[in-house]
Amino acid sequence: MISNKAVDQQPADKANGQVRKIALIHKHMKAGGVEALIVRMARWLSENDYQVSVYLYSSGGPLLKHLQQIKGINIIVRDNGKEPLLALSVLNQLVRSEKYDLAYSFSPSSLLLSYALPAHVRLSGVYQPELYRLERNKKLIRALKTFDKEFHQKLVFMNPTVRRYTARALEIEVPEQFMPPPIEQAAPEQDYGSPHSRRIVSVGAIQAFTTHYAQVIELMEELIQIDPEFTYHIYGSGPGEARLRKSIRESEAKDHIFFYAMPHAGRLKEVLHDSFCFIGSGAVMIQACSFGIPGITSRANDAEALSEGYFHQLPPYEVGESYWVAPETYEIGELVKNLLVSENAYRKVAGRCKDKARQFEIDVVMKKFINLANTKL
Repeated sequence: MISNKAVDQQPADKANGQVRKIALIHKHMKAGGVEALIVRMARWLSENDYQVSVYLYSSGGPLLKHLQQIKGINIIVRDNGKEPLLALSVLNQLVRSEKYDLAYSFSPSSLLLSYALPAHVRLSGVYQPELYRLERNKKLIRALKTFDKEFHQKLVFMNPTVRRYTARALEIEVPEQFMPPPIEQAAPEQDYGSPHSRRIVSVGAIQAFTTHYAQVIELMEELIQIDPEFTYHIYGSGPGEARLRKSIRESEAKDHIFFYAMPHAGRLKEVLHDSFCFIGSGAVMIQACSFGIPGITSRANDAEALSEGYFHQLPPYEVGESYWVAPETYEIGELVKNLLVSENAYRKVAGRCKDKARQFEIDVVMKKFINLANTKL
């Protein structure tokens, strides 16, 4: 059992109308989007003087060390090399805990477990559209309804599309409560995008479903005919890496395509500096656009590797992962070439992408999240 004790915690038997003491409940800290979200949330909450405890009810994981580096938070996890379905020692600490103002969980199982924790307010984030499908989690959802017939009122959604999927899965109306991924961003005045650069960048896992890499490699053969200065820089790793490297070797543009390991978070500015555009999705897309780089979205599992447009064209809080049905799709090459029309056209797209990225800025998102929790007290 690892327990990083926070600074002296005062009893919180009664809520004072403002959330101050918060528990985050999740299964583990393996590398993933939700786990990275937990690290960002915990860091922001601690830096803004909230009392934070993180309960990991199965095991640790590679991102646990990032939590342990955050000053002043309390971490409860069984980390002895085994991975039980539920660490009973963690459950025991949940039951015996002092009362929290807010218990926030990240899945149906962690929401169910959160009922063991004394808390004034209970909320649970939904960050994947299929989490509450009955076929997938029938027993868990039945148990949640047994504990709390109104559990669906406690759900907070990444975006309207995930909310719509969840409402359809549960066959019930769910609240319009949103928490998009909070992302640390550059100062608004920083601009790393350049209409004069010819450096195209992608950052992300190399999976079978990330089909845009192959299309951009093919596109490069055309782009270097327009301007031989064009280069494509791919940062990532994953099971599709061998196939991708083979595609690069066989490309006529192979001398213009460069492959790197996934960069550490601290190197992201260096990776994105002086870029013409970014092609991809998710958190790194948001960060790239916050630097004033035009973002071109990529669709997962798309045989044609089409795009849903520039980042600013996506619906509210969408991050380009194809959970919604796009009314119109585009070829990635078409979007890249449109940025070459004029500097004015380039600046307009870059500015609109940056404006959309600010919706995900961590101070903006977390303050809205705290306001939501306060309204429940």
